[in-house]
Amino acid sequence: MARYGVAALLLIGALVVAACGRDESPTPVVAPKVTVQTGVIVLTPDVTGVNPQSGGGSEGSAPPNATVTGPGIAGLLKVLDPGTEVQALGMLRLYAAPEPTAATLDEYVAGATFTIIASPDDLGPYPVELNGVRWYRVRAADGLVGWVIADGIVEASAVE
Repeated sequence: MARYGVAALLLIGALVVAACGRDESPTPVVAPKVTVQTGVIVLTPDVTGVNPQSGGGSEGSAPPNATVTGPGIAGLLKVLDPGTEVQALGMLRLYAAPEPTAATLDEYVAGATFTIIASPDDLGPYPVELNGVRWYRVRAADGLVGWVIADGIVEASAVE
């Protein structure tokens, strides 16, 4: 019986030594790069015209006489005043704050109605634009108040 115990210990020891002697290093697992697309219109300005007599500005900045406008459809986004009735274009999330990482208060279906309400004074100019995204503070038909992304709503009078 003792011989089997000694043989078992020697076998285990040999396996441990054999496993430790490997030169193979584990291959690290690299997570794939994920790009999240939100479908949000970016509102950053573009330089569209420059007066040639004004001289050039430094690289990356617009000269003093440059015409600055928004790109594409973003330049066409109408500013909605408080009191304006709007509708959801599709499924619309109502956020607790004007940022996509804020808590979602509720989700509404296409056609749900909202009223634009004034922003708190501490947020600066209205509508709020953070990271190139325009946000409106709204009151839903059920009374819930929160923030929505501008490209998810349309003026109700434009739908009728």
